[in-house]
Amino acid sequence: MSASLTKPASVDGLIFQLRVLANQYIEQRDFISAQLAVRKLLQLDSKDINARFTYACLITEGTHKSLAESRNLMLSILEDHPEIFDDPTEGNLQLIRGAADRCASVGPTSKAIELFRKLAPASNDASDYFHLSEILGREDLLEESISGLERAIALDPATYDTPANRETLSAARSRARQAGSKAETRKKIGRYPETKDFLGDFQKLIRDHIAVNLDSEPKFVSKGTTFFTMGSCFARNLSQSLNESGYASHHTEIAEHINTTFANRLFVDLLSGAQIDPAVHQRFAELLPSSWSREDTIARIKNSNVFILTLGVAPAFFDRETGAFVLPRPTALNSRALAEKYLFRTTSVAENVANVLHVIDYVRSIAPDIKIVVTVSPVPMIASFEHESAVQADCLSKSTMRLVAHQVVNNSKIENILYWPSFEVFRWGGSNASNYYAADDGAAWHVSEDKVAGTIRAFVEMFSAS
Repeated sequence: MSASLTKPASVDGLIFQLRVLANQYIEQRDFISAQLAVRKLLQLDSKDINARFTYACLITEGTHKSLAESRNLMLSILEDHPEIFDDPTEGNLQLIRGAADRCASVGPTSKAIELFRKLAPASNDASDYFHLSEILGREDLLEESISGLERAIALDPATYDTPANRETLSAARSRARQAGSKAETRKKIGRYPETKDFLGDFQKLIRDHIAVNLDSEPKFVSKGTTFFTMGSCFARNLSQSLNESGYASHHTEIAEHINTTFANRLFVDLLSGAQIDPAVHQRFAELLPSSWSREDTIARIKNSNVFILTLGVAPAFFDRETGAFVLPRPTALNSRALAEKYLFRTTSVAENVANVLHVIDYVRSIAPDIKIVVTVSPVPMIASFEHESAVQADCLSKSTMRLVAHQVVNNSKIENILYWPSFEVFRWGGSNASNYYAADDGAAWHVSEDKVAGTIRAFVEMFSAS
């Protein structure tokens, strides 16, 4: 039987008939027609709480977009009518529960916790306490999470007193006991930032969500700290920003396209006086500034307190016959010819780890106590002679270099070394907000000077000894 609507005598009559019609459609499980009826009802009476809640339920289709729209509608009702929290009728509890569930699914988590904290004691429902426990556990709020699960079990043991939940309680209680008065030593669960975090305070994003693991590192930066940066063009950006922030920093500019660990390795061989290929030696003579001095560079490294090595890209040119790394003379005109003459390939993690360890060994040989900071450049590859998509090539390249950094810093038994997540700041921060790239000149491959400066400020604030 299809629902029908007669012509009403007044607006109130139309509203009444629309309510009846919507209920009939819902009973028939014709939710599309029910949506249309309730939408029309809201056009006539936008303050109808029941209609607003019904519409919020009807538009929930399981997609993130529909859940967010439904969440916003339910939250708007609670915002307009805070007295709902003081009147625990079944309908009001359903509204609070619906908003809490949607916040738990699509965020914000903090709002979900707030709503479940109000809902559970008001409803005294085991499932509400269970969901409160789950969302609290997600945020590592152990004590309250344990209490929530214990309450759910007490209220409905048939459903919640299960081996899995008992095991969960045992593990959580053990963690809580171990933490005790040493809560600061407990390893926290890393949670992906919410949109408000990406769009909020830049330094707070870095400190609380990206470089959070470095907060307990020893402080080593003061106004007298001297830096030496090496690696990709991003190392130059960092050095310039450090200088502008009042710190002494030196960076030897070679050429923007010489940003591989293979070139870095040859450069320290040049500094150490090791025997290198004459052609490569000549290329460095061409690439280095005329004022460059081997002795001066060595002295600057020796007199620096912090050595920042920025890893650039994984692909490089190699001789097709010997397999040796080469430093060609790429230009816009001859780049394709070079790709034919030489082998252009993405190098492996192992190859790059060996190169980085070689560089660090040399630096530590002339400056034994120097602090080593490894970072990965967020500057993308402009072109690839290996893959048709430079975007995919860049993803492969940066993934390789990030693994190299992890291996060197965490698995190579080097002391007084850390990884600074510049790459994560730009690529993950930039994917959720604007002005990380192209803000200064419109070039998609140029990082924002403002964000570089902000990254340096976060670095200095985190490691400042003063």
